Amino acid sequence: MQLSAPPKVYIIPITGQMGTDIHGNIDGKPSIYDKIIADVRTQNPDIIVFRVNSGDDRSPDKYMEAVRAQMKDDKIDPRRLASGLTEYRDLALKLHTDLDQYPAVVYVEDARGVASLFALAWSYMYMAPDGKIAGLDIVGSLGGGNDADIRAKMFGAWTGIAKGVLELGGHPNQLTDSLVRPDRLLSCDIDGRVTRWRDDTNGDWYAVDLSPEQAARFTSKVAEETGLADGVAVDLNDMMGLLGYPEFAEVKRGQKIFDDYNALWRKRYEEVKKLIDEYREEMEDARELPKRKQMLEKIRQMAKQYPPLARTLEWRFGLTDAQLQVLIEQLNEQIKEYQRQKRGTGGGSGGGGGGRGPMGPGPGR
Repeated sequence: MQLSAPPKVYIIPITGQMGTDIHGNIDGKPSIYDKIIADVRTQNPDIIVFRVNSGDDRSPDKYMEAVRAQMKDDKIDPRRLASGLTEYRDLALKLHTDLDQYPAVVYVEDARGVASLFALAWSYMYMAPDGKIAGLDIVGSLGGGNDADIRAKMFGAWTGIAKGVLELGGHPNQLTDSLVRPDRLLSCDIDGRVTRWRDDTNGDWYAVDLSPEQAARFTSKVAEETGLADGVAVDLNDMMGLLGYPEFAEVKRGQKIFDDYNALWRKRYEEVKKLIDEYREEMEDARELPKRKQMLEKIRQMAKQYPPLARTLEWRFGLTDAQLQVLIEQLNEQIKEYQRQKRGTGGGSGGGGGGRGPMGPGPGR
């Protein structure tokens, strides 16, 4: 990667929560990365840096145990974060295909869980001193069901998709297998600057994964010493210096596009949570039914406008667009019934019986 002048460096963030902050196309709607890709082409940089920081606040040690513990306290099942595996694969492929004319390097601040796919999807990769790559064994947990044959087929399908993304970075089967399969071992032989990965523990240089019960994981130290990472860098400036460019021009537009969008949908999500709390309050009078309907319509409108918000509503509240539509239709019927009663009796304060669902009892408790 040699350039004759200080390079123009475009930062593409892959940071935050998988599936919401980091996502591909949802229900056919383009993601924020489509806008970033278009901006990259306009800016025409010399180098792209993919900055990866997505750890989901879980320890890299005994990852699946940490996942199960988090599920007790967190309304989002961590397997949901990994369930968009085909979406993440398509996003990685899109970034490769649409930006293949630009030299690219990954800077990993943290990559735990399914975010590890993006850490290893390109050939050049540097890590922060405290960076970790771990937790891809969550992919194998997606193959549920009671039938052993079906579970085995699903396990093979999911791990195959994950390995396909890892292979975009040119990584061999022994390494990709050990990253996604807990039952695989990993060691390596090193000859000069060439690393030969092995699916056993007999490597003459480094035994990375000695356990048949957990997938391979890498600290920055182990990644550098085995050649998985090209180096360890304190920050972007340090990494660019290691690449041979102590002077460079950083393009921050991609980071701003990314941050502005995610800040906006998260702001709307806070508004939605307040509406949900208000909706769940006891209804004192049937005259409040139209107001309740307006709350749901506003929630539905914002969810349609921001796919990550819609996904968060489903993950945290079990609330989908179809369910919102049903609740709105139920309120319409209650409003009609109240109006009929009002015409027949000259007034009234009773509400119809609302159904219990993801939004709670709602009107007519």
